[in-house]
Amino acid sequence: MKYRESTNKKLNIKKIDELRLSVGWPKRRSEKKWREVLSKSSFVYSVWDGKKLIGMGRILDDGIMCMFYDIAVHKDYQSKGIGKMIMKKLIDQVKDKGYTSIGLFADKRNIKFLIPFYEKFGFKEVKTGMECKKYMKID
Repeated sequence: MKYRESTNKKLNIKKIDELRLSVGWPKRRSEKKWREVLSKSSFVYSVWDGKKLIGMGRILDDGIMCMFYDIAVHKDYQSKGIGKMIMKKLIDQVKDKGYTSIGLFADKRNIKFLIPFYEKFGFKEVKTGMECKKYMKID
């Protein structure tokens, strides 16, 4: 099946909430806060099945370090390669920029699944979460 990809930062907040709820994440942000979060993100990537948001991830950076946030795949679409699509797209955005840190946090409730998944992309566990030294510029 072919899914539609987008880098538009102006996502429908209700659709983000539906995606987050499908993976067991709480609705933590108001629409106003989501608008701010998305607009300040360096890169936002989303995957769609028709009008249904089925996956997303975003990057926040300061030019020296970056973090991946809000990586989620709708529960009905997991194990279909969508998470891999998202991670590849996010990594493509950062791999050649010489960041001194490329990090992410893994949801502790899904740690047994997520750690091996992120490790496939070069991330390793560190005290503060996970870091992808593979693409980092180490001084």
